[in-house]
Amino acid sequence: MRKSLIVRAAAAVSALAMAAGLAACGGSSTGSSASSGSSLVVNTNFDAKSFDPARAYEFTSNMVSHQVYETPLAYADNGNDFSKVEPGVAKYEMSADAKTVTLTVQDGHTFSSGAKVTADDLTFSLERLQGMQGNPSFLLTDPAGKPVKVAKKDDKTVTLTSSVAYPALPYVLAFPSTGVVEKKVVEEHGGTTDTNDKAETWLNSNSAGSGPYKISSADIKSEVKLAANDKYTSNDKPKYTNVVIQNTTAATQKVNVQAGSAQIAFDLGADDVKGLDSSKIKVTSSPSLYTLYAYINAGKQYGKVASDPNFINAFRHAINYDEILKFVGDGAVQPGGIIPPALSGSLKSDEHNTYDLAKAKELLAKSGYKGEKVELVVPSDMAIGGVNLQNLAQKVQEQVKAAGINLELKPLSSTAWLDVYRNGTAQSSIAYWGADYPEAGDYAAFGPDAATGLHAGWKTGAGIASAEAAKPAFDKAQTTIDKDARAKAFQEAQQKMNDGGPFVPIVTPAGRLAYASNLSGVTYNPIWYTDLASVK
Repeated sequence: MRKSLIVRAAAAVSALAMAAGLAACGGSSTGSSASSGSSLVVNTNFDAKSFDPARAYEFTSNMVSHQVYETPLAYADNGNDFSKVEPGVAKYEMSADAKTVTLTVQDGHTFSSGAKVTADDLTFSLERLQGMQGNPSFLLTDPAGKPVKVAKKDDKTVTLTSSVAYPALPYVLAFPSTGVVEKKVVEEHGGTTDTNDKAETWLNSNSAGSGPYKISSADIKSEVKLAANDKYTSNDKPKYTNVVIQNTTAATQKVNVQAGSAQIAFDLGADDVKGLDSSKIKVTSSPSLYTLYAYINAGKQYGKVASDPNFINAFRHAINYDEILKFVGDGAVQPGGIIPPALSGSLKSDEHNTYDLAKAKELLAKSGYKGEKVELVVPSDMAIGGVNLQNLAQKVQEQVKAAGINLELKPLSSTAWLDVYRNGTAQSSIAYWGADYPEAGDYAAFGPDAATGLHAGWKTGAGIASAEAAKPAFDKAQTTIDKDARAKAFQEAQQKMNDGGPFVPIVTPAGRLAYASNLSGVTYNPIWYTDLASVK
């Protein structure tokens, strides 16, 4: 299941929940932890399903995995530059045809047990990720839909071979789900490389990694405690020997960070950070990897009159994107396509996604639409990047009404919405996508006949002209190897999508975090929030 489908309850949706959270905060012992020079208290709204790196795929899980497990490769600039991949546990070479990645394990990486990281550990970890068939297992599936073949060649070397060019694979190998575990320890606790694996229970409250921290205790619903890994071999060892990560709402996070009972808060929206004491609290923000978008079902069975490409293009032009940016808050940007602006292959702008009310009315007249109700389903209990999706839907509803589009909102629980989304039965919806890995190839899922494309009824062989036009462009983009040519290919694919395709990118909110002003080294990362070992 891709991260775009992960349900994350909206912070600050219920006043009762806020009050309960504040009461719980008052009774906690976080004040003493935060005041200790060797301890760090972090607040975030948990969405974790697992702390087993080969199963973990949610935002909280990624944060924990990043601190505890090293990955085969790493994003540049301590994980903050997604345009480059550097050695992690291993260095790599990619074949000219982009079908084979050769990993060579580097010296100097040590598990918390004291054992050295070996090619056996690397092979086991990747085979386990693939073979257990957990949420992130698709990462080791190539663009042709076939499993990447993992093979140990010698004591230092592991190869990964795809059936077709897979230029995105090095970027996948820096994602937290590929974290390297100690084979011996995990096998002792039931670990295997198939669906019979039983190690998850142990890994949910323990760890077997070589990262700067190890798990000392964990409750997946409430709190994770990390302790510095004294076997960690990097020169940049963490300052804080203990970290407490607490599950709290955004409202509680704001209170805690202001009171000093937490030192870092991850889930504050643009409005939440207003009024914070700037002498005590700093706020850092940068572009997120979220795309908040609308989609209209391209299939006539569920899209009905709205499936007409003229209607879809009218919908695009009826949205006042500048007003949406103001509504979402500081740091928000309008993406030109479905790929967020921070990634190579994104579109800065596109003429199809512009506010033009006269054009919207003209296209609507061509579509045959006569004011029928168009149902738009939206999760009522979900906020992404501080943006409540139901509130966003109401804003869109209000705007497109001026063009003559009669949207009828149908709020659903996030669970019920997810079922409708997966089944592809919504006439239209507000949805979101958070990058599975920070490379344009992840967005091939939006193409015709691909998983997310099918959620919106976008398929070939069904008389949908936009699907027939876009399919070759998406297929080409996935396997294009040259970096510049690849970026251009994905831009062209998105341009095809924007001309009558079902997806309407609306906004990319900023990612932000608040932290005590006496801290340094705190930077926002859209995949794992921040690197806690860098915090000083």
